[in-house]
Amino acid sequence: MNSKKIITYGIGLLILEITFLGLWTYQMEPDPSVSLGIIIIVPFLFVLNIIIGILFYIFKSKLSSLFFINSIVCPLLFFGIWNLWYMNYQDRISERFEFVIGEKNYEVSLSKKSEYFSISDMTNQQNGTTTGLYFGKYEKKADSIKLTDGETKMYIVKKKLIGFPEKPNEIKLTESE
Repeated sequence: MNSKKIITYGIGLLILEITFLGLWTYQMEPDPSVSLGIIIIVPFLFVLNIIIGILFYIFKSKLSSLFFINSIVCPLLFFGIWNLWYMNYQDRISERFEFVIGEKNYEVSLSKKSEYFSISDMTNQQNGTTTGLYFGKYEKKADSIKLTDGETKMYIVKKKLIGFPEKPNEIKLTESE
């Protein structure tokens, strides 16, 4: 087998891996709680390619060198795809708005995967934590969103929060980045 054919197979394998690993990650939709899975998947991909390379070597195929090289390329490729998945993760799973009352910064987060919302005090805490104030369900109705946390009812209408207990008047919301 000549080197041109090996390069063609290598490019084909690379395209196949990018497609397969990308689709698998997209279909799996991993959340940050499973991000430690990378310490299992990356070594698995390395070992799998080494085993395939050894099998090709045993059967005297020149493709064995391709899989030995791929044992490095494939895990690095997967690591890159995995990290790209998390780049805009919060934007994919929630719609977020910010507002300020006095010296306090607040964030309204509406889940895109369920009908739950949260309002948190985002004011800089010494240890970097936030304080969750309200949690409940939201319901979209035409041009408004109704937020319900027990007896507390608030509305978002035209990017204004209405009925927030700390300031019941309209509060202008800005989209979080």
